[in-house]
Amino acid sequence: MNGTLRDNVILITGSSIGIGRATALRFSEEGSRIVITYHRDEEEAWEAAEECQRRGARGTMVLRLDLRDDVNIRKAVADTVGEMGHIDVLVNNAGVIERKPVEEQTFEDIEQQLRINLEGTIKMTRTCLPHLRKMVINVVSLTAHRGYPDLGVYAASKGGMISFSRTLAEEIGPRKVYNVFPGATATRMTGFHGDPPEKVAESIVLLARGEYLVPNGGDVKIGSPPAMRSGSMVQAEMAR
Repeated sequence: MNGTLRDNVILITGSSIGIGRATALRFSEEGSRIVITYHRDEEEAWEAAEECQRRGARGTMVLRLDLRDDVNIRKAVADTVGEMGHIDVLVNNAGVIERKPVEEQTFEDIEQQLRINLEGTIKMTRTCLPHLRKMVINVVSLTAHRGYPDLGVYAASKGGMISFSRTLAEEIGPRKVYNVFPGATATRMTGFHGDPPEKVAESIVLLARGEYLVPNGGDVKIGSPPAMRSGSMVQAEMAR
């Protein structure tokens, strides 16, 4: 059954810019309570929070989050629960990319992508689980399904997220776990080439509302034929 997101607590990693910011704004239009996280630019995070308030958020919170720092992860979750009481939806969106052939990737390049994209996602999810009421939505990438030159390490980190999600869905039911697969999206990471981030944000919100017919642990690939309960014009596909 489709559900309301009014007053739901939505924690979105990497939500001061790009897909994360667009997602925070879209949840705000549903009357949700939004937790914005940032790594470097606090000013951008506060600007995003202010825009969330203008869009209808029932409350906002801004936190610094470094997914390489275990202490910071625990503090961010503890601060969220201390202020908001619980977490309804966790959106694991934060990520980094190094566009180089594998032979040119330094050990530091490899470590950073795996630590943030995969290890950070797992640790953030693990820390949120005792307080999580509804679901985890992971922003993955189509690179996890096919080979793209210069993106081998990034693709490996995203592929690991898929396996993690499948297993997690088996462990935490009836709570849900979903993967969202954007294509090229117009953000800083892609040099602003591709579809608007609002397209991804819309799919994430429809998933959270229960609009898509997706099995627990399943995938939504942005821009494919629809698999929806009713009413929505945003397209998605089950890709298990």
